[in-house]
Amino acid sequence: MTQSRAEKIAGTIRDEILQGRLEPGQRLPSERDLAALHQTHRSVVREALKKLEQLRLVEIRRGGGARVSPLDGASLDIVGHMLEMNDLPDPVLVEQLLDVIESLMTGAVRFAVERGSDAELARGRELLAAIADPSNGDDDYLAAHDELVRLLATASRNLVLEIIRRSLRPRFITRLRDGEGRIRPPRSTLIPLAAGLDRALAERDPIAAEEEVRSLLRLHREMLLKALERELTRQTPSQGEL
Repeated sequence: MTQSRAEKIAGTIRDEILQGRLEPGQRLPSERDLAALHQTHRSVVREALKKLEQLRLVEIRRGGGARVSPLDGASLDIVGHMLEMNDLPDPVLVEQLLDVIESLMTGAVRFAVERGSDAELARGRELLAAIADPSNGDDDYLAAHDELVRLLATASRNLVLEIIRRSLRPRFITRLRDGEGRIRPPRSTLIPLAAGLDRALAERDPIAAEEEVRSLLRLHREMLLKALERELTRQTPSQGEL
């Protein structure tokens, strides 16, 4: 989809804020100056600033122009931009995101076991069987994994949780999957965990389900961070290439 002129200007200023080139409390240039800088009309700049205000990256004060807001007050939508500013994201930011995803998904599976229908839990067990099936290739494994995550979030009957999960779903994982970094855990570790979660779903044991999902997520976390490290190492020039 083609970006409007206002969206491009907002994106430029947004990235300057996220990269620390514009600091909290700093006043942005006037609408007139921004319009001259970007060779556009003030109305376009005004629209761009409104977009930044919606992301809570700037505060627009009547008669006082626009000032950069602290990042800890920004909209949840900004997380995706932070992850995708560079070819590969900052590993520290990825770890923080994975912390949040773990908290969300362990809560989701507990609610899913308590609130989900028999049919939903039966489908979850089918997906676990596909995840643990050694004859399935990586694509089948990843498809089953993704569907299981969506199913558990839906079965939790918590719309807010599902919205947050979708908002935090990082697109960079797809790139790691398609690249050289392997993120499928070893079967020797994966199969017992899948079996434990299967039992928890069959018995509708929310506490056991929560612990098994936590273990699965931490296994995926380890594989994902290793894949990211390999990709970053591959992209970093060696001393001899500098």
